[in-house]
Amino acid sequence: MGKKLCCLFGNGVEEIELITPVDILLRCGVDVSLVSVHGDVGVNGAHNIKLVADTTIDKITVPNFDGLILPGGPGSFSLKDDVAVLNLVRSFHGAGKLICAICAAPLILQNAGVLQNVNHCAHPCTYDVLTNVDKNERVVVDNHFITAKGPGVAAEFAFAIIEHLHGESMASKIKRDLFF
Repeated sequence: MGKKLCCLFGNGVEEIELITPVDILLRCGVDVSLVSVHGDVGVNGAHNIKLVADTTIDKITVPNFDGLILPGGPGSFSLKDDVAVLNLVRSFHGAGKLICAICAAPLILQNAGVLQNVNHCAHPCTYDVLTNVDKNERVVVDNHFITAKGPGVAAEFAFAIIEHLHGESMASKIKRDLFF
């Protein structure tokens, strides 16, 4: 049975951090559901690209997914205080499921209280807020957490997720297919 991930995002999402990992994950058979944190499926990206989610946060349940992806961007600063988002992150963590966050999205993980004792990286704009952030790494994998620095490493972020879900050989195959 294939893996299924929930990609949760809202207005102000960094489009590269959403589209690149989702596209790469789909290429190896991972089923990714695009989930809006808003009441409808229409979302405006950080660079005014109109995005359409598959569903909304109120219609998903954690047992239906193997993990969670949180793309970053300016929208992360409002999502880090969204009770429904924080509760969903806590539920994924409590179930021991994969949690992936890129750019400013680790702020959401910190506010959800799941980032203690987890090695992680994030965008430099978060350094004054995040505690114990690794400022040197581009992608950090620690147990069931995968974090990444920002838009320029969106593909590396996706490959780390693939490796976690399907092993190094699948990640290498997809890299070759994409001439990475």
